[in-house]
Amino acid sequence: MKKRYIFLSAIAIIFGIIVAALPEKDVKNEIQPEQMLQQIMDESRFFSVDKVAEYIVEQNKYVLLIDIRTPEEYAEWTLPGALNIPFDSIFSPNYEYIFNQDVYTNVIFSNGGIYSSQAWMLLTRLGYSNNYIMKGGLNEFVETFFMTEEPKNTASNEEIDLYQFRKGVRQYFTGSGGDDQDASTPKTEIKVIKKENKNEDSGGC
Repeated sequence: MKKRYIFLSAIAIIFGIIVAALPEKDVKNEIQPEQMLQQIMDESRFFSVDKVAEYIVEQNKYVLLIDIRTPEEYAEWTLPGALNIPFDSIFSPNYEYIFNQDVYTNVIFSNGGIYSSQAWMLLTRLGYSNNYIMKGGLNEFVETFFMTEEPKNTASNEEIDLYQFRKGVRQYFTGSGGDDQDASTPKTEIKVIKKENKNEDSGGC
């Protein structure tokens, strides 16, 4: 109970800081703090890296991947088809039509868990819908698909199926038809990215 209280108190403080950072806009559509806290506690705002990988492989045209890192980081490496809308530009009028719509599902990501969670809070506070977070960010994506170990002989069918799926995603990215993770002609250069903060929460990206 005490841990939950501390967590909610921390969320409230962060929320207050985020609200203070909101640009001056028409507040009629902004959701109330109580509703905001309820949404923060709802895990449905997260998409797993496995789900995002599935969208990428299927080339789902109704899902928009939004990389909120800097243009320099984006140019170095990102996910296939991802748009680059830096964190400090998400309130630009040029991008409102992307964040404030109900046709596409936006999946926001950064390196780890801080900036994408903050971006989601800001956008949700303004009443924008269809915005989600890739849980764990690019760090978890890389660790999941390029640093996984083959399951043991005692693994369950579910664990084996998941490993086979992840191996398939790895092959999709590297262009390798076999088990070699270090393909000589990779389709995409994969890089492990320094986490945003050693104390970052485990639920964002």
